[in-house]
Amino acid sequence: MDKFIFRLISCILFFLMASPALFAQDEAELSDTLVAKMNLYGLKDQSPVLFVHFDKNIYTNNEEIWFTGYLISSDINKVKEHHILSVSLISDDDNKIATQANFIMDGGLSFGSMYIPDSVSAGNYHLVAYTDRLVNGKPSAFFKQAVTIKTTNQPALNLSFSILDSTQTPRGKIRTVLTAKSKELPVIAAPVKYKLNGTGRSAVLATGKTGVTGEHILTLDKSQVSPAGHVLKADVGDGKLKESIRINLPVRKAKAAIRFYPEGGYLVNGKTSNIGWEAKSPNGEPLTIRGILLKNGKPVDTISTDSYGMGLFKLAPQKGAAYQVRLARAGMADTVYTLPKALSQGVVLQVVDALSPDSITIKLQSTRQQQVKILLHNYHEIFTSLEEEIYPEGLVTKFALADLPRGLTMITVLDSLERPCAERVFFSHFDKRSVLNLKTDNQEYDIRQKVKLNIKLSNAAGNPLSGYVSVACVQDNRISYKQPNNIESYYYLMRQLHDMPAKDNLMGDESTNRAYLNKLLLIKGWSRYTWPEMIKAQMADTIQQYRNLAYNGDVTFSNKPLKKPIDLSAIADTLAQIVHTDSSGHFKMNERSMVTPADKKMILFINGKAKTAPYVIHINNPFEEFTQKLADTLTFYDGVTTASAGSNEDFVMELPNKIKQLKEVQIKAVKSNLFYESLPRFTIENDLSKNECGDWVCFNNILNCGNHPFGNNRFQPLKKGDIVKVWRGGQYVNEVYRGCVLHKEKEYTSMLQLKGIYAHKEFYVVDYDKEKDAPPDYQSTIFWKYNVPLSSSAETNLTFFTNDITGPFKIVVQGLTDEDVVYGEQTFNVKKKLP
Repeated sequence: MDKFIFRLISCILFFLMASPALFAQDEAELSDTLVAKMNLYGLKDQSPVLFVHFDKNIYTNNEEIWFTGYLISSDINKVKEHHILSVSLISDDDNKIATQANFIMDGGLSFGSMYIPDSVSAGNYHLVAYTDRLVNGKPSAFFKQAVTIKTTNQPALNLSFSILDSTQTPRGKIRTVLTAKSKELPVIAAPVKYKLNGTGRSAVLATGKTGVTGEHILTLDKSQVSPAGHVLKADVGDGKLKESIRINLPVRKAKAAIRFYPEGGYLVNGKTSNIGWEAKSPNGEPLTIRGILLKNGKPVDTISTDSYGMGLFKLAPQKGAAYQVRLARAGMADTVYTLPKALSQGVVLQVVDALSPDSITIKLQSTRQQQVKILLHNYHEIFTSLEEEIYPEGLVTKFALADLPRGLTMITVLDSLERPCAERVFFSHFDKRSVLNLKTDNQEYDIRQKVKLNIKLSNAAGNPLSGYVSVACVQDNRISYKQPNNIESYYYLMRQLHDMPAKDNLMGDESTNRAYLNKLLLIKGWSRYTWPEMIKAQMADTIQQYRNLAYNGDVTFSNKPLKKPIDLSAIADTLAQIVHTDSSGHFKMNERSMVTPADKKMILFINGKAKTAPYVIHINNPFEEFTQKLADTLTFYDGVTTASAGSNEDFVMELPNKIKQLKEVQIKAVKSNLFYESLPRFTIENDLSKNECGDWVCFNNILNCGNHPFGNNRFQPLKKGDIVKVWRGGQYVNEVYRGCVLHKEKEYTSMLQLKGIYAHKEFYVVDYDKEKDAPPDYQSTIFWKYNVPLSSSAETNLTFFTNDITGPFKIVVQGLTDEDVVYGEQTFNVKKKLP
């Protein structure tokens, strides 16, 4: 990696996660035990933070996923321990891996792209990324991103799914009707298989066949449907004529999930408290709902939640009184929910504004006069400690935030025995965010017109900053705020406050965003049970067992272990390295010897032995097994909204100008025991190490173009001797395509092809000023660039072209500065050029 970039990363990581001990004060005398427990608890989890910037979150099959992985840690040495980033596309329905690849990671950065095959069915997925570094058998750095896969293919079968009206359904039953058609004609006798989520991934609920009208009716007991199992999936057809559809079943008259969060942790008799409350449907969706606050069964107030399912009200509980909330909503059970019981003695903590810029003001109320200690900390280190005496009349105190790091900070109030009385989270320096000023030379462009993008980076005070970012420009309808991919929101909020209601522009400074975040911190930041967990921390909790996943293998002779070591050659792209086995034939691979161009294989073979000798190389890719085990443990949130009808065409992405794409047909030219393999350049007249059976050129004549991994008639036939464009020395140059060599598999058991660890490939920017006659291009990502350096001394200028898609586009820029993480976006519109 470039030395300047590495020094910049070191500086950035230091500022981002500098040891909070730098800011610690000793205003209140704390016991050695308390300080030691806090330090131990902080040592339990010191893993780097992994964030992956994907170019968008709505894809189609036959598209390329472009990404940059950022590993953030205060310890550069810990970053160096991570060498490989593994990225997988996993189905939300059954946790099966649709595609997976490994990429080289260097200095906490990884760049890559991954192709979505045509075989990947449309639906809801997660992109899951982790590094090769394991702690106690689990990934040290892990990240997941919700995505939707749509298809540009018209489905082989057109399916619709609906719930029959209750008047046509026996009491206690739910009836669904599935309709299958092909070219508007009913599909008769098509096999149907039903599954209900929450009942086991392989468990089949029911089977059947469509009738003469193409319909199949399923009757279920309402008792079979629950909040944990309410998504009904139907697989229709078989083989290539197979399609799937799913629908949310109603959980009728079920109780809403209601939780109350008294500010500070507890209600106290006679003291006014703010109470956050959260309402969710049985399906886990936020509920906008109204309720009646009851005191001893009598109404005293009306309360409500917003569109995010969050609300706030005040209450000064009286001794001996019981408080409840009654909800009334169509389709939900009319239910009464009891508030937490108030304490007769205690402390109430209120924060005036959890996003206050320079200082934090707190109000303390107590039922008696007492000495307390107030700590500002993050459960890793204590930043500030203060001793105060509070009275029944109350106390207002203020803490300056100048020396605190940016991010979530906890206020904990301790009594004289250092027991927690109250606790509250706030966001320190919320307003001190780095600012990306993105400016395009126009707000509207013609198709195939050059876009000039200007990027300027500064801190909250307006002073220029340095950093590096990744830049994406994609069709606006390919980014959904319900599946956020924002490094700033993730680093500061999402990784710590789980199950957050989806909201666009989460870190924006508008009043609506501030109101949302204040409620969010009160509700999702409620940590009443964290302190007891910290106090239980032991030295044994800090003991970590580390290891790195590593490729390994064995060489056998006549199916038996070797008796003495042997040497192998590992050839990846143009690099050849020697791999030594031990005396039994076992060997380990160095990841640096496995780095190949994207989507290409490497070769491993035995040195100096006859090809007909009975040597066999066996290789173990530990990521394949580990990824599947990891996928089996994951539970993905079902973001499907409640619906009474649906169609599998909901996952069809209409291409511009109504261009339809036929399903990919794979033609295998070689059968039986023959296979094609690429050989290194030096073996065959400077061969380009490409595979004739897997190579292509797009209409721009680029070999294996990442922008255009499909295109049917847009592909040009490729044969040995053709002139193609390849990326060399930072630019595209013309090279002669040398083809490949055919081998017989049985003669080469001492030679093995295997999937390498991929290096990045370049996103090709079409220059329509030069290529005016290029065929139509409807790629939704029109620009992607990783590792863009931003200088504090000058603005950064980038150029790219619009293609043939009209409508709104969004530019997303995110990465690291020398002080912080940073995110910014800009939109523009593309219109058709007038004649």
